[in-house]
Amino acid sequence: MATPNALPRISLSQQIKDQLLERIMQGELSPGARLIELKIAAEFSTSQAPVREALRELEAMGVIETLPNKGARVRTITNDELCQLYDVRAQLEAYATQLTTENGVPLKSKLKEIVRLMKKAAREEDSTAFAGHNSDFHRVIVKSSGNTVLLDLWENLNVQARTMTNVTRSRRNLMELADSHQPIIDAIASGNSKLANSLAKEHVLSNRPKSTI
Repeated sequence: MATPNALPRISLSQQIKDQLLERIMQGELSPGARLIELKIAAEFSTSQAPVREALRELEAMGVIETLPNKGARVRTITNDELCQLYDVRAQLEAYATQLTTENGVPLKSKLKEIVRLMKKAAREEDSTAFAGHNSDFHRVIVKSSGNTVLLDLWENLNVQARTMTNVTRSRRNLMELADSHQPIIDAIASGNSKLANSLAKEHVLSNRPKSTI
């Protein structure tokens, strides 16, 4: 009989990744904590293959690192690293939002639905789901810019994981954070690309953590 932690085989690596990511973001797995494939595989009653894939995805997201002869461990993500990322993200998203507005892409309904999901996650105090929906909101806008280079650069920022880190540390009010996306939706719908650019940039920078420098 499977253990209580056993997972269905569909998207097994994805489910393991999500559970490990949530533990990291909630502090159950602290910076420096080792992630041992055999131990994780035993916990979830599976082979090492999906665990290995989950760890590869977490490393690509920048939340764990693999060291020679030491294996995988949780990375320390500093506030200074987050600050630099938010500064770059603000510029990318401002430009992407401007392009999307100029393209006249009809996104109002889609973006409002994502905000609804954000608020649902906020009510349930599910920061993991909230970060996922938040990332989806901004990805939709960046993708709608039509600039594939811009999208690739944005994807490399690993916005979802960094949002989870920032939300967990800052203890932001998730409902207020969800509401803060509405002006961007309105600006895009209005066709005012200059305003959309400004609001998108302001939105990211207003959530930028404080640097320790």
